[in-house]
Amino acid sequence: MSRGQALPPGSELNEYRIDEQLGKGAFAHTYRAWDRHLETPVAIKEFFLADYVVRQGDRVALRFPEHAEFYQWALERFLREARILARFRHPNIVRVRRYFTANRTAYIVMDHEEGRSLDQVLEEGAVQIDESWLRGLLIPLLEGLREVHEKRYLHRDIKPGNIFIREDGSPLLLDFGAARLEIGATSHDQTTIFTPGYAPVEQYDSQSPQAPCSDLYALGATLYRCINGKRPQEATRRLQRVRAGQTDPMTPATGLTASGCSRGFLEVIDWMLAIEPRERPQTVDALLERLEREAPAAGDRGAVFLYRPRRAVRQHKIVITGPVGAGKSTAIRTLSDIPVVETDQQASDMTAERKQTTTVAMDYGMMTLSQNERLHLYGTPGQERFDFMWEILQEGGIGLVLLIDNTRRDPFQDLDFFLRAFRDFIRRTKVVIGVTRMDLSPDPPLEAYHRHLATERNEWRIKAPVMEVDARSYQDMSMLVRSLLCTIDPGVEDFNV
Repeated sequence: MSRGQALPPGSELNEYRIDEQLGKGAFAHTYRAWDRHLETPVAIKEFFLADYVVRQGDRVALRFPEHAEFYQWALERFLREARILARFRHPNIVRVRRYFTANRTAYIVMDHEEGRSLDQVLEEGAVQIDESWLRGLLIPLLEGLREVHEKRYLHRDIKPGNIFIREDGSPLLLDFGAARLEIGATSHDQTTIFTPGYAPVEQYDSQSPQAPCSDLYALGATLYRCINGKRPQEATRRLQRVRAGQTDPMTPATGLTASGCSRGFLEVIDWMLAIEPRERPQTVDALLERLEREAPAAGDRGAVFLYRPRRAVRQHKIVITGPVGAGKSTAIRTLSDIPVVETDQQASDMTAERKQTTTVAMDYGMMTLSQNERLHLYGTPGQERFDFMWEILQEGGIGLVLLIDNTRRDPFQDLDFFLRAFRDFIRRTKVVIGVTRMDLSPDPPLEAYHRHLATERNEWRIKAPVMEVDARSYQDMSMLVRSLLCTIDPGVEDFNV
């Protein structure tokens, strides 16, 4: 195969089918794919160092053995990007569904979004660039960047090519390949990665500390590119000229003509582009406060687009059920952001063979999806003698998480029993199935669950996502919840899991 060749349409990666290539670079291919379990489109980023590897069928092979150490280092960096992105839950940060290794390389599965990069938007001249449009770009990105900084990460490569504009006009921050958990620290052990014109001066020196103001410089440079048509002068050249007593070679934003922006807004951009880090805004909040003060007059603000999630301040409820010992209480403790309300009592019947206590009414926890959404988690008792609680807990629910213990004598019998018991609720909503304790009992495998659900004798014949989960793992359980929400509404940006 030729250098840089992508996986052809129709290629299979676990439960994903490759439909088409969306883009390629020196380090990765990006594909639009189809998730056969959830029946939704996804974006898949494949690690592919075009100068170092070749495609052999579906697999990737090194061109030269001496590149093995570098390849492994770069692969770990790619996986680290996935782990970083998995920490963020914000509508303006690209969301990772999962990541995995296969074919001697690695893949990141992300939400698929319709739109194009800011770079493409600017090149095509498809929008009118004015203060209203720029504020609609800047404020959502700042809100997403605040979450990045609150977790003590820096993006370190903000630029038009790493900002995606959805079809509804809202922006999405992409590509965290250069991100680091090193706010306030020097970067002597870091690989220097930056884009000239967008990178602040401290990013050129591996010994210089970086901070949130470093990302704000890059975001200011992106705004400058929007109104000027060109990126700013390289930061090191600006610094050299100024320290030599000469004029800054970059024309300030306030000096640009026909920008379509108020002087106050242009002054904010210049503040972000200050050469010295201490002269820039030090935090996202400081910048947002300044933007609020410099906002257009009340009569002009109607045209300013301020992005908000489509479902603002929403409360959702899901029900978690399954047989005794399947992990319902553990799952709620794993997911909940508040102390869990439990109704456990000492087990006194055959349940005592599997656990010391048992739920007699319900478990309750709450999972924060975003600043605007919360998910209320209600766990049912597992014993049939408490089935009167099952109907009570269904009220107002949007979906069902069914946990099945794979170590029990007949997991399929348990599955059928609970699908039948919650039949009417499932018909009104949706269900996902998590199979627990497969590390102790790998049989039956997940494929057998899918076949069982599709069999003619099962009257429901549902196409529910079935996943192996550890109820103690936040990643596993949040992925299961995400699957439920995606099944309910494929417009996944409505749910910020």
